[in-house]
Amino acid sequence: MSYKKHPTLLIVLLSALAVFSACSPKPPATPVTVATMVDSEGAVLGKGMILLLESKGIPVVDKVGFGTPDILRKALVAGEVDLVVDYTGSGQYYHEDLDSAVFNDPVKGYELIRDVDKKRHDLVWLSPAKANNTEALAVLRDFARANGLRSMKDLAAYVNAGKPVKLICAVGFAENPLGLPGFEKAYGFKLRKDQLILLESGNTAQMLKALVDGTDGVNVSLVYGTDGALDKMNVLVLEDPENVPPVYLPTPIVRGTVLEKNPALKDLFTAFFESLDLVTLQRLNARVAFDGEDPKEVARSYLKERGLLKD
Repeated sequence: MSYKKHPTLLIVLLSALAVFSACSPKPPATPVTVATMVDSEGAVLGKGMILLLESKGIPVVDKVGFGTPDILRKALVAGEVDLVVDYTGSGQYYHEDLDSAVFNDPVKGYELIRDVDKKRHDLVWLSPAKANNTEALAVLRDFARANGLRSMKDLAAYVNAGKPVKLICAVGFAENPLGLPGFEKAYGFKLRKDQLILLESGNTAQMLKALVDGTDGVNVSLVYGTDGALDKMNVLVLEDPENVPPVYLPTPIVRGTVLEKNPALKDLFTAFFESLDLVTLQRLNARVAFDGEDPKEVARSYLKERGLLKD
């Protein structure tokens, strides 16, 4: 039978096919795997991103608290996770051929890691936060008053006088040329291995607890600029007039192939992250690390407060 001789039948068949196609269920969207480091900040920012994704109907695999910075980075590059929060200053570790001094400038550092990561790994750095989560060393205020400590210069003099010191910090900070070695070089002091307690993770909440409790003689701790409980815990951040560590702006990073499938991700987190100045992020972190609130609920209340999430 020729369809040319029966045009009506052909139209009916085509119409039926169109209806069938329209009624057929669409294939389920591929979930976006969101992962963060093991700390309160990663938890708040990660949960915030998940809430925004879900508000747009984008399915999510929640891997908040996935692992240490190096584990998270390897998983992202390998395509095991799709969307993470990382820091601009970390670009110096990921691409050792780059000029590390560039990362002391917030704009140039962001632009450099954005361009290099896109070219080498097809990773897209989205809009960063304003808060600088840089590294610093801190002591208890009572200890600072008793020993005349206000800056890294004062700490160097204290160490060089042979007085007791025990620093707790992350392994990465102890090994990074712009971490502890950078401080030692800039201020002229040197800590022995027996004066260090090294943790695999960069969870400063654990470090600060050791500082407050004096665990194993700890009297100096690594802290980050956005740590929320510093003031409440009677901790003094030592001034760093030489500006040794780079600038660390929290930034969402998404795999290029995932962004192509979900173009809405390009601007989805912009208003959220651009609203995060230092004081705001300290406050959010404190609610988790110090007050014990649920990171997801902290993120939810903040997003609603900013008008970025509906009930």
